Amino acid sequence: MSDTQEPTNDSTQATSGPTNPLEQILQLLALVDPIDLAGKAIDSARRTSEAMITILENLASTVDNLNRTTTRVNSLLDEVEEPLRRIMPQMGMAMNTLATMGDVAIQLGELSKRLGPLTTLAENAGGLFGFKPGRPGNSATTSSSPQTESDK
Repeated sequence: MSDTQEPTNDSTQATSGPTNPLEQILQLLALVDPIDLAGKAIDSARRTSEAMITILENLASTVDNLNRTTTRVNSLLDEVEEPLRRIMPQMGMAMNTLATMGDVAIQLGELSKRLGPLTTLAENAGGLFGFKPGRPGNSATTSSSPQTESDK
């Protein structure tokens, strides 16, 4: 029976491996292939370099497009700037004139509202002297000029 126990003991030592930690580390290092790792590192560096070159080419293309766009915008501004400089003072004056005309129209509207009772009073006073007020639709009778009344 002792013969059967010895092989079992050897097999447990063979499967469990060396018990010395240094020997275990050396066995793990033997599994590592430095040539394969170097090949992987070189391949990774090559792919990274290709990606960087692609990025730099795209950046150069973008900068070229921006330069062309800037040149076009500058030429457009050169063509438009001078006429705009000449027109803008007149546009400002036109806007001021329109604002003034709006103010005048508002004041005339207020004046007509305020003169409404005076107009009614004048029509009533004219009726006392025999003048008949003209109809709004008939502009020939509303003329107050003596020449037009004598021409009739």
